[in-house]
Amino acid sequence: IVLTCGRSLTVAKFLLKAAAKRKFHVIVTECAPTYAGHEQARALAASPNIDVVVIPDSAVFAIMSRVNKVILGTRAVMANGGLIAIAGTHMVAAAARHHATQVVVCAGPYKHSPWFPFNDDRFNSLVSPDAVLPYREGDLVNNVDVISPCYDYVPPELVDIFVDSMGGHLPSYLYRLLQENYGDAKDLAWNVYDS
Repeated sequence: IVLTCGRSLTVAKFLLKAAAKRKFHVIVTECAPTYAGHEQARALAASPNIDVVVIPDSAVFAIMSRVNKVILGTRAVMANGGLIAIAGTHMVAAAARHHATQVVVCAGPYKHSPWFPFNDDRFNSLVSPDAVLPYREGDLVNNVDVISPCYDYVPPELVDIFVDSMGGHLPSYLYRLLQENYGDAKDLAWNVYDS
């Protein structure tokens, strides 16, 4: 049983390729309020070898004891091995760590970033909270602050292995990949900050 979070084309291709050789079950979190997990479930259901179930985000911890592997997509892989991924990914990775379930991240080398996450919120963007708490709930909206982030920062301690076109890598090895892909990452970082 594999669990994945939200919509990721890389993860979908990875799982569909695996389904060509074997049959397995995939649990997809819905990723409210965007419900991108439903799109992922539709894409995976195209394979006759994948049985897909969509669960609400709140059920992740309860179902994790039955999961054999967590496969996640990401928006970016930071220099320290941390992730910038769809909101809800940190919760999934933390539940997997608690249940000693392996977390695999599928990301192409083009998603490797030479930046370090000194401030977790720096790489995040917030969207309108209307999907969580509609504005028509006037009395309630005036009494609460609702924050609706697009992404989560997932620390490298919650990731077991990265898989890309070059193979599998531990989070602690990413600095080496950055040197191979970008040269001296320190010089690159200074150039980025200077512009």
